[in-house]
Amino acid sequence: MSVNMRDIVRRIIAKLGLNFTGGSARRKRSPFAQRVVKNGQLVHTLTGHKGAVYSVAFSPDGRYIASGSVDNTVKVRETESGELVQTLVGHEGEVSSVAFSPDGRHIVSGSKDETLKLWETESGNLVRVFTGHENWVSSVAFSPSGKHIVSGSYDETLKLWETESGSLVRNCLDGHAHWVWSVAFSPNGKYIVSGQKDKTLKLLEAKSGRLVRTFVGHKNSVTSVAFSPESDFIASGSWDGTVKLWSMQNGRCAHTFGGHEKTVYSVAFSPDGKYIVSASDNIVRAWEAERGRFVRAFYGHGDTVISVAFSADGRYIASGSADRTLKLWR
Repeated sequence: MSVNMRDIVRRIIAKLGLNFTGGSARRKRSPFAQRVVKNGQLVHTLTGHKGAVYSVAFSPDGRYIASGSVDNTVKVRETESGELVQTLVGHEGEVSSVAFSPDGRHIVSGSKDETLKLWETESGNLVRVFTGHENWVSSVAFSPSGKHIVSGSYDETLKLWETESGSLVRNCLDGHAHWVWSVAFSPNGKYIVSGQKDKTLKLLEAKSGRLVRTFVGHKNSVTSVAFSPESDFIASGSWDGTVKLWSMQNGRCAHTFGGHEKTVYSVAFSPDGKYIVSASDNIVRAWEAERGRFVRAFYGHGDTVISVAFSADGRYIASGSADRTLKLWR
């Protein structure tokens, strides 16, 4: 590569807000994420669900927000206006988890009816039903390529599916003697992590399903897991009322975040990896990931907050609650 071409590439990387180090590109602090964490205001309280909101997720472009509920439905709304776009009806049980595909064209939902369903975002049409679990599907996630979906269940298994065909690729943790509460794909596509009823996190190699590491330290069930944007840390929430940050490099706990009085049901990283938000009690709390420092609390829900998510651009935080509402913070 010529000197001029190197300069051009570096200028493009700098313009995109990345720090070129000759290896991986690390994201700089997002001004939007910093703003919403430190000064975020409530901009929408979204009603319509007839039961607790178990799961919330933003589309990759931030245009939509999906929510899964005890009322057996998935609702899709415009983020900016809060207007309802679609109500996805088809599950015969509570919808515990929702996720958008990386291209935003599809939504996958997991349910107490033991199935996963794949929906078209724009039309709301049901594309495919994934069957094979023998108990509540507690958590679902897309691979970064969108070619695969991972699901965790109370049937004590973690399953990997092919998105296009709906076929089962493999059973992971098959025969494991504990419920799987939460699952996540690493952004680099190499790993899957699950939160277990046995108080541990299990790290698997996505390609082979091989168990790589078990993270031990929580004192009760691990209810939520999330990878940092660079795939170098994992955040976890637990029935023990804490959030923990784990190093992928050595498997050790880097920080324990205390402050919640009850179960931490959900954790999420900001898109720059600088912050972690957690849901518990009637409150969403925000933390500095690197220093383990509490930043602020978001008040407003009338019952336990069950799910929390950051938009991909860092402009919004969404929270879903047992009070049957979604709240949007900016």
